[in-house]
Amino acid sequence: MNSIRAKNELDSLFIELDNKILKKDVYIEFKELKIKELKAERSRLNISIGDLYSLNTLLYKEYRSYISDSAIFYLNENLDIADLLKDSSKMNETSIAMANLFAILGMYKEAVDIIDGVKIESLDKQQAIQYYSTKRVIYTNLGSYSHSNRDKALYLKMANAYRDTLANIADKSSEDYLRIAEIRLRLDGNIPEALLINDKRLSMAEVGTPEYALVTFNRSLLYRKQGDLEMEKKYLILSAISDIRSSIKDNASIPILANILMKEGDIDRAYKYVCFSLDNINEYNTRLRSSEILNIQTIIDRAYQKKNEEQNKQLRLFLALISILSVLLIISISYVYKQMKKGIIISKRLKEANLELNTLNQKLHNMNNELRKLNIEVVEANQIKEEYIGYFLDECSKYIDKLDELRKTINKKIQEKQIESLYKISKNNNLKEDELKELFRNFDVMFTHLFPDFVEKFNSLLMDNEQIILKKGESLNNELRIYALIRLGIDDSSKIANFLGYSVNTIYNYRAKIKNKAKISREDFEWTIKKIGTFRK
Repeated sequence: MNSIRAKNELDSLFIELDNKILKKDVYIEFKELKIKELKAERSRLNISIGDLYSLNTLLYKEYRSYISDSAIFYLNENLDIADLLKDSSKMNETSIAMANLFAILGMYKEAVDIIDGVKIESLDKQQAIQYYSTKRVIYTNLGSYSHSNRDKALYLKMANAYRDTLANIADKSSEDYLRIAEIRLRLDGNIPEALLINDKRLSMAEVGTPEYALVTFNRSLLYRKQGDLEMEKKYLILSAISDIRSSIKDNASIPILANILMKEGDIDRAYKYVCFSLDNINEYNTRLRSSEILNIQTIIDRAYQKKNEEQNKQLRLFLALISILSVLLIISISYVYKQMKKGIIISKRLKEANLELNTLNQKLHNMNNELRKLNIEVVEANQIKEEYIGYFLDECSKYIDKLDELRKTINKKIQEKQIESLYKISKNNNLKEDELKELFRNFDVMFTHLFPDFVEKFNSLLMDNEQIILKKGESLNNELRIYALIRLGIDDSSKIANFLGYSVNTIYNYRAKIKNKAKISREDFEWTIKKIGTFRK
């Protein structure tokens, strides 16, 4: 599982590196913009010579790993300024920086000549650290590239001496000290301790900076010493990504990564990386790194050519196979064409049969839909009838009881000869009005029981400023009762008038008035009302 996760992580990092290579011009544009701003500041009038020295230093730092010739130019200007000012501190600072740059470029004689001209007794602590660090770099590189074993041993001995001196004067928590300590542990083979120190250095470096690129490169060397190829590749990639983000063209990570990929057989990616790195080095203008990459490129070129030759052999083989297959294909096509002619006739007949079948299926489908709708309506109507029949049977029973009570009352008053009281009862119209109110109230309750969302749905069909607002305690009003009866299937105005106790003209006027308030067309309004909602089960 860990190996799969590590492979997935490497694949993601390779994709990120490839994307960074594609976007390298964006990072270069940022670098050029910063340089342009510094140059604009440098060219302003009345700039002091001290400010000019500081701006030259900043430009040198921008160019140091970007374009070496420009970096040398600004260091030479600072040497002239330091000489003009008779400032030994500036002279030492610039000389050490120049020697360090020459050592990186492989110009060892020039580097030794300059660094030997620095007066050690005039250096402050930070300059001394830079002085011994530069001395260590010069003699480490001389030892690495010397062809004489005797000279190699001498140079490396001197490098170790400068390293020890540097370790003695640097602060124990500084990057300079930690880098030296890590190198010493790596050379001694104590990789676990070296990794712990590298962890501290990583925590001090910001991702995407030259410092992060250097620390991750150093970490890749530790994993190489440990024999962990996957982790070595991971930190080479991280170093390379930071190099590109910082527009560093003197990058050591990508050529080493390309060499590893070439050995693993990933020739295409190795070739792409080495070409990218060679373009950078040509722009940076360093003979040392250029010769290293050219050696790697030569090996990769041979592997690339060998791969191309093998691909060409495979291509010729594929062409021969394709030719044979083409002949077989022509024969097959001729046979298939004859079969197709027969198939077309059969297909035509099948198409006609399918057409007829589809037509019948569509008719059947339509009939099923109509039948389903009718079934739903019948079920709904039956259940409405069941609810209303049960309800009105109950109401009829109540009215019979009321009539019987009225009969008993009248009989009693006749026996007691209370003619005046009987006359008052027969003259009173409130009885009818009260019964009508009770009828309407019961109708409203029953209807809203069956269609609880009727009022809401009804209002949704009316314009916003014409919606019906019921009074407190009302379930329906006169307009809503008319359309409640229509929803129940009673759409004859005379029947509605008889039920509600209005004239037919009044019912017509109510219906017309409501239709004029509708959002939808008048023709569709009552049809839509009949489709409102479902009743409570």
